[in-house]
Amino acid sequence: MSEEKSGKTDGSQVSLGHLATDISFVTRVLRAQLLEQTGDFFEKHGVASGQVALLNLIALNPGVSQKELAEAVVLKKSALTKAINELERNGLIERRKSGGDQRYNALHLSEQGLVRVAAMRTDMLGLQDTILGVLSEAERAQLFDMIWRVIRSR
Repeated sequence: MSEEKSGKTDGSQVSLGHLATDISFVTRVLRAQLLEQTGDFFEKHGVASGQVALLNLIALNPGVSQKELAEAVVLKKSALTKAINELERNGLIERRKSGGDQRYNALHLSEQGLVRVAAMRTDMLGLQDTILGVLSEAERAQLFDMIWRVIRSR
């Protein structure tokens, strides 16, 4: 696909002009394609898109606080609280009081959450291979390096 044209499913071409290098536009198109490709995954595992990241981050960081989790996923505390409440209602996570500070809720996966994350992980890897299949391993590493460099510069 050329930088200035985007193929539509019906074979017509639409000129993108300067939008071909506009990060907001390009990431919106990518996000739409990702949502289309990942719908079956979310349905199979009974989770919403944002919950996948939360469950995996809690799995990787047992005892993480809601504040730390909100910072990691760039969510407002109120939005994260709503998502955490739903995960807790669904039996996937547990809030535990931590040490001497009774205000601190340490987040942990429940047994059901551990099973769910393990089941998702295999499918997540397959989905990544499908989505990024046009890139070599070196290109994938380079892509993520560049994306994280942009993110960390803010």
